[in-house]
Parts: sequence; structure tokens; C-alpha cells
Amino acid sequence: MSAQTGTPSFVPPPPSARAIDVARNSIRKAKSEPNPIWIRELKQAARLLRTPYILMTLTGLVAWLMCAIGGIGSMVGNPASTGVTLFHTFFSVAFFVVMLVGPALAANSVASEREGRTWEAVVLTGLPPKAVAKGKFMSALTAVSMYIVMMAPVGVLPFLFGGVTATEVFVAFVFLFLFATLSVAFGLAISSKMASGRTAIALTLLLAVPITLTAYLGLGLGLSFAAHEAWPAVLAGPPVWLPTAYERAPFSLEYVTFLVIVPVAAVALPAWFFYEVTVANLTSWSDDRSTGLKRWFAVMTPILVVATVVPAASAPVSEVYVGFAIAMSVMFLFLTFAVFVFVGEPIGPSRRVLVHWDRSKAKWLTRFFGPGLMRTTVLVAVLGVASLAAMGAVGMVVAWLSPFVTSSRNVQLTGVAAFMLYAAAYFLFLVGFGAWVRARASTSGVARLMLLVAIFFSSAGPWIIAAIAGVIADHPGADALVVAAPSPFYIFVLLGALNDPNSEFVLAAGAICAFAWAMIGIGLMAAAASKSKTIIARHEGILAQAEQLFAQEDAARNQPPEPAAADPAEAVEPGDQPAAEPAPPTQRTP
Repeated sequence: MSAQTGTPSFVPPPPSARAIDVARNSIRKAKSEPNPIWIRELKQAARLLRTPYILMTLTGLVAWLMCAIGGIGSMVGNPASTGVTLFHTFFSVAFFVVMLVGPALAANSVASEREGRTWEAVVLTGLPPKAVAKGKFMSALTAVSMYIVMMAPVGVLPFLFGGVTATEVFVAFVFLFLFATLSVAFGLAISSKMASGRTAIALTLLLAVPITLTAYLGLGLGLSFAAHEAWPAVLAGPPVWLPTAYERAPFSLEYVTFLVIVPVAAVALPAWFFYEVTVANLTSWSDDRSTGLKRWFAVMTPILVVATVVPAASAPVSEVYVGFAIAMSVMFLFLTFAVFVFVGEPIGPSRRVLVHWDRSKAKWLTRFFGPGLMRTTVLVAVLGVASLAAMGAVGMVVAWLSPFVTSSRNVQLTGVAAFMLYAAAYFLFLVGFGAWVRARASTSGVARLMLLVAIFFSSAGPWIIAAIAGVIADHPGADALVVAAPSPFYIFVLLGALNDPNSEFVLAAGAICAFAWAMIGIGLMAAAASKSKTIIARHEGILAQAEQLFAQEDAARNQPPEPAAADPAEAVEPGDQPAAEPAPPTQRTP
């Protein structure tokens, strides 16, 4: 009997390899045995008396704003334009509500448990970290969904004026729920790391406000002009352009790619990352905290390669290397972020993880995606270099075959190849330096700080030295900037000098520095591998010594006790024993 629903417990059927059977069984189990953390959070939220008043106040304010704008618009403009204005106003306000309220509600979930000294009780229930993370996520998403549902009746006011269709409103509400999913996952990832609810909420809002403004201005207002160029029926300027594009854009491959796959992936993949971060933060240090994040990285990398290469390859431009330089720059930023994430890897798997692998007979791929500094270093280095190489190869093919190229194709090929080689070489340095610092640092925070310092000095240091020496001011031109060749930003100087017939010196300096970065990175990775082996061997030696001591104690405890030896001082010869005194006479009583 389920304690949450009062219904008979779900008994799973025999195992089945069919995906439809697995999905059906999962749905049946979710209905009969819901997540206990989710049920507990819902019961606690139902006892709060202020929630209905907050929802009513927010809905009333939004309704008042919509009525005011509708009344003013009906007097100065036609009904259709007023309906469009109300549509963009409502969903803009709803977007900010979801993106700010969602992280704030989720940020107080795990951190409040730790602050209220109830987290230990949650751990003692025996629920795995994934179940706890899912329960907290579902409870926060349910709370945010109540805000959307309460405001939904106000969202149909544009129908009174016209100018929008039911499809646009429906798609806009669907994306509101998707944004709610992303915002809740973001707040939960921060909450899982914090020990105080106030600190978690403050940090979440400090990050959520600029991210929300950037997304609204960049993805809303900014991309509306690009959408207008691709589909003229979509207006340029209004921020809520995506639902309009679903209704007015013609169905094609671009429609499926840029209006379905890319938006869903842009929400689902970051939400998946935040979920894996939450699970890792809730997992003990002796457990496997790495497999989920590595799996996400292995899936995210090829998807991002395709997402950046397709626009660069399909753009009708004459300078092909410029588009691919932008695409590889985006990829390089993602790979640098991955280096910072995986710098916190443990040196090697714990004994608990090793025992679990041995008992489950884990294969080499499972072990490779498990904890371990050098395993992670190899994964990040191989996927990163392979992705940049693939993008460079596609760029060179496009530069050679594109009909839009009007300048020298050799210049286009050189630009794509130079950017790819320098980015890959500097990325190898970052991976090697991160592994080397992590193998010697006491905590992951120190390793990340040292990596950030290395990036700053290697990027800005050559330019600072050149400015102090006065080389740039005394000798303007590309040749004078060769002194800054060790900086990764030098690649843009190299690209600018491609059309110069006397740019051999600039290209040679860039090639030498790229080769140096790659060799330094490989050397640092070798040093990190040697240091990691030493640390693991020392740790195993300490464990073996401790096990030997425990075995000796157990053996000594199990041996029978030896008979105690007689004390020589108390030993007495038989002839020297004193004679026994006679017993006193007994008297009979009459």
C-alpha cells in the first residue's frame, strides 16, 4: 500500500527490452508511487496561507496593466495593433515573472533543509540523490506553474482585440513552461551547493536578473531582426517573435531546425546540465559524481558543433573564414567552460566506486565515464580537439566549394586552418594546465582560481608587455604585434593580415606559438598523470597498511589465550613447605 496515495503499491512486471513497455511501466509507477519528496513539499505548500493572496495580487496587477494598455490602445489605434501590443506585453511580463520567481523558489529548497537542520533526516530516508533532486525540482516547478495558470485567463485578453491567433498564444504558453523548467533547474543547482537559504536566494537573484535581461534583449529583441530576415512575415522588433514565427513562417527544413530543434535543445540541454550539477552536489564524495556530467558533455559537444557549423556553412558570405571563426569561438568558449567544470574531478575513484564496478562487472566505457582526473582530462581533450578539427574541416570544404567566395580561396583556407589550429593548441594548454593544477591543489576551488589566473596572464600579459615596451606605439602595423603572438587573441591579428602579401612573419609567429602551447599542454598532462599515479599509489599503500593492521588485530583477537606462567618469587620447594598446624580440639556440648 502506498503511503502517499493510499492505493496498492505498483508491482513491476518482468523486465522488457521494448521502449514502449519501459515507458508504460514508468508512467504506472509514477501514478501509483509518486515521489515522496514532491508529496511532502506539496503538503507543506498547501499549509501556507499567503500563497493564494500572492497569486491573487499578481494576477490582479497584470490584469490591471493589460486593461489599462487595452483601453489606451483602443482610443489611439486600431484593434488589431492593440491586440498585438497586449500579446507582447503580457508574455513579456510573464517571462520576467517565470525567470525570476522560478529560481527564487527553487533556491530555497535544498538550502533551507540544511539551514533548518532537516537535511540529515532526508538523507536517512535512504532516497538516492536523483530521487531527492527530482522531488525538489517537481515541487518548485509545480509552484511556478501555479503562477502561469493563474495568469492564463489574463493572457486571452488579446483575443478581444484580434491581431493574434490561438496558435501563437498556445505556443507562447508552452514556452513559458519550458522557461519555467530551465529557471527552476538553475535555482536548484545553486541551492544544492549552498548551506543558507538567504545566501542561495541572494546569489540566485544576482545571477538571474542580468541573465534574464540579456536573454530578453538578445534572444528577444535581437533575434527578431534575424527572424525577419529569414521570414519576412515575422515583424522585426517585437520581443515575443517565436510564437509568431510558428504561425507565419513557411514549413521547411529551416522551420524544423531553427523553430523546433534549436529552441527545445537550447532549453533542454542547459536544464539537463543543471540537473546533473544538482545530483552531483547532493551525492557523497565517496560516490560517483562524475558520470552524469561526463555524459552530458559527450552529448552536448556534437550537438553544439552541428548548431554552430550549420549557420556558418549556409551563410551566403564571401569571407567564409569569418563565419567559421565566430562558430569556433563559440565552441572554444564552451570547451573552456567544460575545463572549469571538470577541474573539480577527484584524482581517482573511491574504494566504494571500485567495489560497485567490480560487483556489477562494469565495462571499460562505464569506468571511463566514472570518476578520475586523467580519465576526464583525456575525454575533454579528445572531444574538444576533435570538435574543433571537424569544424575546421567543414570550413575548409565550404571555403573551397562555396559559390559565394569572391576573393582568393587560399586565403579562406588559410584563415579557417589557422584559427582551428591555434584554438586547438591553446585549448590543449588549458586542459593540461587544469589537470596539472588539480593534481597539486588541495581543493577544486584553488585549481579553478589558478586556471583563471593563467588564462588572464596568457591572454592579456603579452599585450601588456608590448604596451609597456612601447613596441605597438613606435612601430604600428601587424609586424609590431608579433610580440603579442602568445596571446590567444593574436589569432584575430593573424586573420586581419591574411590579405597582406608580406604576412609570412605574422603567420610564422602564430604557428610557433600555437605549437608551443600544444607542447606545453601535452607536457602538463604527462606531469599530471605522473602526479596522479603517485597520489593513487600512496593512497593505496596507506589503505593496504591499514588493512594489514586490522588483520593483525583480528588475528590476535581470535587466538586462544595462553596459560599464565607461574611467578618465580612465589614458587616454593616441596621440602620447605611449613607443616600444617593441628586443628583445635572440639568440645562436645552435654
